[in-house]
Amino acid sequence: MNKFTLLINNALKILFIIIILSSISYTSLYYKANLPLYTGLIFLGIWAALGFLFFRMKRKTNFKVLFGSILVVSLCLRILWFLNIDSLPISDFGIMFYSGGQFIQGKVEMFQGINYFARFPHSSLTVMYFGLIQYLFSDALSMTRMINIGFSILNVILLYFISYQVFQDRHKSLGVMFIASIFPPMIYYNNVFASENLAMPLFLLSVLFYLKAVKDKKIMLFICSGIFLSLTHLFRPIGYVVIVAYVLYGLIYYQNDIKAKLMALLSVLLSSILPLVLISMVLVQMGITQYPLWQGTEPLTVSVLKGTNITSGGRWNIEDASVFERFNGDYEAVDAESKRLIKERFKETPPFEWFKFYIEKYVSQWCVGDFAGTYWAEAGRTDDETQIRFAQGIHSENKMIISMLSQGFLFNQIVWIFLLGLSFFGLFRKEVSNSRSIQLLYILFCGFALFYLITESQSRYSYMASWLFPILAITAFRGLKENNEAEAGDKPLERLNK
Repeated sequence: MNKFTLLINNALKILFIIIILSSISYTSLYYKANLPLYTGLIFLGIWAALGFLFFRMKRKTNFKVLFGSILVVSLCLRILWFLNIDSLPISDFGIMFYSGGQFIQGKVEMFQGINYFARFPHSSLTVMYFGLIQYLFSDALSMTRMINIGFSILNVILLYFISYQVFQDRHKSLGVMFIASIFPPMIYYNNVFASENLAMPLFLLSVLFYLKAVKDKKIMLFICSGIFLSLTHLFRPIGYVVIVAYVLYGLIYYQNDIKAKLMALLSVLLSSILPLVLISMVLVQMGITQYPLWQGTEPLTVSVLKGTNITSGGRWNIEDASVFERFNGDYEAVDAESKRLIKERFKETPPFEWFKFYIEKYVSQWCVGDFAGTYWAEAGRTDDETQIRFAQGIHSENKMIISMLSQGFLFNQIVWIFLLGLSFFGLFRKEVSNSRSIQLLYILFCGFALFYLITESQSRYSYMASWLFPILAITAFRGLKENNEAEAGDKPLERLNK
């Protein structure tokens, strides 16, 4: 184990144990709030029964049958969640969905000047996507959620192939696929009108191509990885974190030849930039957007400013958000004022207070087991503006059978703590720690954790890293040996085609 691997491994032991302890503490709120106990226990029983059934079946059942069965279970659970609640878009999601309707009427003002999507241009493509759905379908709200189910099923499949690249073991990969199929947040977000639903499969494709490129040493695969990362960044601005992780991993673990490292990293770097630049230029030339998609009229320093607000816990707050309005959207003035306030805070606040703040901020970012998926799925039912805009026609009743935000809270947290515990124990297995492919996932988690410490924090932001945990949880288990050498070398795509 090289020094960097050892550093990451030891750091993650500390980071994971902090999340585990804080998640247990957060779960105690369940009892303080006097929430119903029986519903959570029923869901836990069902979840455990499905896990036991999978464990018994995987040794005896044909691979294709088991693969297909996991997909069926995955689809059924997502359809049940779809039928359970008539979710409506709220807050930023509501603005995006409403603006999508304006866009198909030919209005583009929201993308220009100092309007909302000129400030946050990474949401522009999501607005256009919502507009397309409203143009094609009469019930765009339901259709969006149905499409999300399709994306979610695709995520489950992609996680199988990513896991195969990591473990080279189809039994462990099926285990990851199964956990992903019943992992609560990956179900809940199907009812959320979030750009994460579009970004996630693109992100997973980028990671899959990158791992495959490292294994096969093919430049074209690195280029494909970069292209999908660029497309991901069009919907969720995580490209900065991921490209740093790719470069860091490549420098440390990819071959020993400097020329090969540079070729690979330049390929993924350039291919992650060009699509973003080209699409941005096209939108500007067409007169739809006014500014590049990577640089809105609100500087990134405003997000960093919000992230340093101790009073708000590093989350959105009116004090820091008002800086933009105070300077009438003047980019340079807003940027300078944000930097001044950040420096002032660091000068005036004692180091111990910052240490305490960042521990609390890290904890609050990662201790919520459903990544706020249930909140965003249910919040539209009680929001006045959302009701006025979207609770019409067949959506006017806003039905909900079971509230997973309250009745499912205990279930969400226990499942989360269970997966965290497995991920933590996996760090002590030398054969896992020495695996090069798994290091990319560890680096990605560290990158996301650091990024959300620096910028504005919201529980939903870390959903883009939630897919890591079905894989990391499986590291606690030993894989089953293949029956023979030929079977061990089978490629999953070839096997599925047999």
